[in-house]
Formats: sequence, structure tokens, C-alpha cells
Amino acid sequence: MVLPSVVSAPAKSALEVRLEYTAPAGIGCPSEAEFRAAIVGRLDLDPFVPGATRTVEVEIAPESGRLNGQVRWVDRDGVLEGQRHFDADPTDCSGLARNMAFAITVQLQLLGRPTVDAPPSAAEMEASGEPTETPRPSDAAATQAAPTPASTPASDFELGAGVGPFVVSGWTPDVAFGGRLTFVGRGPRFLVQLAFEASLPQRHDTDEAGAGFETSVLAASAAPCYRWPVVEACPVLRVGQVRARGFGVDQPQSPRGTLWEIGFRLGAGRPLMESLEGKAYLELAYTLSPWTVRLDERSVFTPPSFVVLGGIDLMAFFL
Repeated sequence: MVLPSVVSAPAKSALEVRLEYTAPAGIGCPSEAEFRAAIVGRLDLDPFVPGATRTVEVEIAPESGRLNGQVRWVDRDGVLEGQRHFDADPTDCSGLARNMAFAITVQLQLLGRPTVDAPPSAAEMEASGEPTETPRPSDAAATQAAPTPASTPASDFELGAGVGPFVVSGWTPDVAFGGRLTFVGRGPRFLVQLAFEASLPQRHDTDEAGAGFETSVLAASAAPCYRWPVVEACPVLRVGQVRARGFGVDQPQSPRGTLWEIGFRLGAGRPLMESLEGKAYLELAYTLSPWTVRLDERSVFTPPSFVVLGGIDLMAFFL
């Protein structure tokens, strides 16, 4: 007697796995609960069961200046069924974990698909009078497909924008404060920054008669940078406009001059949460176009040859 082919429902155990999650702290990696929630949200069910026969091991660790991610599928006997390696920038642990969670979700969906034309069991064969045969070990291995995690490459390019305050010595007689708006495009090893900077007006008295001047600077800077895991090194070119306004003088004026600077910047970044990063930087620049503030035909301020500027930015990355 030949039994008809049957369509079996997916075994509940196929979607039950035990999760072992390991990730370093302090670099923006999600917690185990957040990693689980990312998978549960995609599946619309919770596949994680402490006593499940299959285990998915997730490990994230820094290696050679990069973040290395591994997903391993292990059966009840500890035999490796399949594995997948991931790689990401050391500042993008959240993105790496997101790709790993997606790959696990796809694999669980594949494991939960129903089996079409499943062969009858030994008991059914015996009841029908058909001869039974014990499958050879090689046959059993062939009937159990090892997991094949989906390929989901991590993005190697990001765009971001940020704002933050800065302090500068050299634009005015005293230390000046200001703010800047920054746009960034970056890859694994290189980035380009374009910033628009403005210092707050600084008032300076020149004598007891109440005469003095007020200065402010509007500028734009460009900086191509090389990246290490958390450090950036950048040559900087800045061009801007210096505005000076005299007060308490015979002929009040608001002269303007051009600012040209070239220098070098060191910066460091730290992930705060997903797609959000805090950065600090320090810059030493040389003044290419010296300028002088004059009141009543006398010089009252000439900037030094070197300018020191430092600040912090809050960056958000959206691609």
C-alpha cells in the first residue's frame, strides 16, 4: 500500500531556541533584552525558550580595531549546525547588532516553514504493511538541513549632523565662545566634516573714557579625517569674516575683514545610544591672513599667528 503524500504543520520546536548573547558594555551595544525584543518584534512571537534543544549563540567583540560579530547555531549535542560572521565599525555596535538580529529572524522564519511531502513515519509504514528501513547516519544528516543565515551586510557609509559649543583663543583679545553646525559623511576609515561656526560678540574696552570695540567671527571649515576606533585626525581649512564695531570713538564704524586659517584637529567620539554620538575635539590653526582692528587710526588688536579652538558636538547619524 502506498500512502498519500502529506503536508505537515511546522513543529513548534523548530521555532524554539535558546539564546546566548554576549556583547561588550560602554560602546553602544544593545542589552540582551533589547536584542531579544528586536527579533520578537519581527516574528510577532517569542521563540526564546530556556530549555530548547537548539541554541543560537550571539557574540560581539572588538578585534583588530573593528567589531566582530558571530552567530552560531548549535544542536542539543553541542554540534555546530551553521554560523555567520559579521563585521562593523567600532562605533556602530547598534547597527551590527541590528543586522545580526535580522539574520536570526530570517533563519527562524525558514526553520518554521512547513515541510511538504513529508515521508510517512516508521509506525505508519508498519501499520500499512510496507517494509521499513532504518536510515543510515549519512541519510539522517542529509534530511536535516543546517541553518543558513541570511546575508545582510552592514552599511559602510553614514551621514550625520550635529551641533555644539566651542571656545577659541586668538580671534579676540580674550577667550571667545561660540557654536557650530556640523555635517559629516563617514566610512570605516575616512570621514569628511563641513562646519559652520559663529562666535558670540565680544566687547573690549580700550581706555577709561569708555572707548572700545566689539568683535565677532562667522566662518566655515572643511576637514578630511582619518579614523581609528575612537580617534580622528584631520587637517583643517577655514575661511570666514571678522566683524569689528567701535564704540565711544569719533567716527563709529563696522569694518569687516577676511579670515583664512589652516591647521590640524584631533577628535574623539563615543556612542551614547543608537544613532547618537558625543564628540570632543581640539584644534591648532595658523592665521594665513593677519588682520588688525583700528580705532581712531590706531591699532588696538592684532590676532596671534596661532589660534586654539576646542569644543564638543552632539552628532546624530541618519544613514
